[in-house]
Amino acid sequence: MTGGEVAMEISDVLEKEKISVLVEYTSEDVLGPTVFTILQRIIEKYGERALVIITDFLDTLPIYKYQAELLGMKTDLIDNVPVIKVGGKISVGNVLHKIPISAYPVYKTLYEEALGKLLDNVRHHNGFYVNMQLGIENIMNIFDKKELIEQVHDIGEYVVTKSKDIRDIVFVNTDSMKNVSLQVISMLKMIFPIVLKLTNDGKSFVVSKSVFPSLKGSSGTIWEVKE
Repeated sequence: MTGGEVAMEISDVLEKEKISVLVEYTSEDVLGPTVFTILQRIIEKYGERALVIITDFLDTLPIYKYQAELLGMKTDLIDNVPVIKVGGKISVGNVLHKIPISAYPVYKTLYEEALGKLLDNVRHHNGFYVNMQLGIENIMNIFDKKELIEQVHDIGEYVVTKSKDIRDIVFVNTDSMKNVSLQVISMLKMIFPIVLKLTNDGKSFVVSKSVFPSLKGSSGTIWEVKE
């Protein structure tokens, strides 16, 4: 940030009720420290108001935990975070539901049931929920084109018809989606009211799209290397 500007953090864009945020990154970015720093900032900023949920697709969370620990970061903050695990074998965090890899209609039903049960179990919570979804591109790569289009449509339906105050932050690796369909990322960017693009190997971000004009073009630093 340059002189006079107020530093912005990704946790700041979660202020709005039922907001959904898409975070674009590439395979060159280091997401471990990025994700764990964002989680820490959410916890610090919102405290008990925010109940964090993680959806871990195909062992993405364990990879990020490993990366963060290589840099000496503490990762025990997720020990009690409810996790819905889709595929994969490594359990990290408080895994409450495991969903096997299956055809899209089956996956959709199982995921909706798992999320519904999780929310029912914490219905005493008086604040809002933050659903951080990691590695969704991995599951998208498995579905055929028809299922993929159906999934994107269902994501859009979910985003605009939430009955509870769930604030989603969905990370998607744009490199991984290049060979699936060039339209998928464009469709997702159209659906989400806020789109962030990670820069500087995942250490920083810029708001590339926002329904709130004041946010468009805003940027910030997520983490820095400690010498």
